[in-house]
Amino acid sequence: MKALFVVLLLTLSALGESAASKPVAVTPVAGESWLTHLHRAFEETSMGKTGRLGPPDGADAEEIPDWQLQRTAANARRTVHGSDLYRLNCQGCHGELGLGAPPEINSVINPTRAMSVQLVIARMKNAGMAMSRADAAQLANQSKVALLERLHKGGTDMPPFPHLDDAEVHAILAYLKQLAEVPGAQQQQVTVEESDVRIGEHVVKSTCHICHDAAGSNPDAVQLFQGMIPPLGTLTARTSLSRFEQKVRVGAPIMMGTPPSLFRGRMPVFYYLSEQEVADAYLYLKLYPPQSVLSDPVQQAGGLKKATSKIVPIDFNEGLTADPDYPRDVSTSFPIVLEVLVGLALAGGFWFTLREVRKSTALSTSRRVVLMVSGANGSAGARIESTGDKLVSRHDDYRRFESSWMSRWFEREDEAA
Repeated sequence: MKALFVVLLLTLSALGESAASKPVAVTPVAGESWLTHLHRAFEETSMGKTGRLGPPDGADAEEIPDWQLQRTAANARRTVHGSDLYRLNCQGCHGELGLGAPPEINSVINPTRAMSVQLVIARMKNAGMAMSRADAAQLANQSKVALLERLHKGGTDMPPFPHLDDAEVHAILAYLKQLAEVPGAQQQQVTVEESDVRIGEHVVKSTCHICHDAAGSNPDAVQLFQGMIPPLGTLTARTSLSRFEQKVRVGAPIMMGTPPSLFRGRMPVFYYLSEQEVADAYLYLKLYPPQSVLSDPVQQAGGLKKATSKIVPIDFNEGLTADPDYPRDVSTSFPIVLEVLVGLALAGGFWFTLREVRKSTALSTSRRVVLMVSGANGSAGARIESTGDKLVSRHDDYRRFESSWMSRWFEREDEAA
């Protein structure tokens, strides 16, 4: 028995290691920026802005050779917390505290608190309304589904985040609960292990791509002064890693205008990104050159749902959809087959009823029975005239009955007489 337990333990360990070694589904950033998609000018939005601008001038940073960057970051893996994933994907728009910039950018605090059964009950109690725990659980589940749908599909002003896998979504939701002060959220925090280039993908797709198109021509000094934003595809060719790191984290002046002169520029400073995270973004752009469009959107969407992160501990289930690449359970197909059969049965019954109605109508048209309404001393006469395809009745006091079964009844009565 003990030997069997040891074998089982080793087997589970091997399965865990094989799952953790799955390749990271990193894909290049592609398409227009979110602001271009919304047809919204940079000056008319709060998206991607941190509220901080760099200095009007600054000293040059120390150059870092590209070979050193690739050697130290290509195969490295780091432990990332939910708070880190929030910084990389959400903080550029929703801010450090998740409050957003209403009315354009909503707060994430109230939608997150609405996922807590305990907080829903407390809120209804404060409003003077009693609610059972079952009803509160249903409302909390609906709120969770809505938040997950918004995260995956986006909204009117919010971009979708299809590059996030299930493990990363779990970690972000756990941190949102902590940010919203949901009871017990501290014990639900999750960490994931990710490569440096995967971290760079988060920075580029969720922060840089808000304002910068993936591909396009590099603007000149006049176009920069007029508000044109450089594409991500030319970034690694026009600037070094050290200058890029300085521009992103502390700010650096740029040449624009006529004649070209040094200006502070419009780009905000992303002070909350570390030097390593900025280097990860630079490496990602070099290894995965941006594209104007996705080469294979179906393949991209399918690959992004695969595990790109290793879950360390996780103690709650957010009810995410299953991997579309996994085989479908037969039990899930049975309700679909049953619905099809019921639909066919209803359609057959409707057809049979319609056929019988048409037969009855044809019979009643060929046989019209006129019931005479008799008075006390006699009966009045009746006359039916045929005018084309219509039958026109002429009488002072009668009723016409058009029932096939009544017609057959009269025939049987006549035969019996």
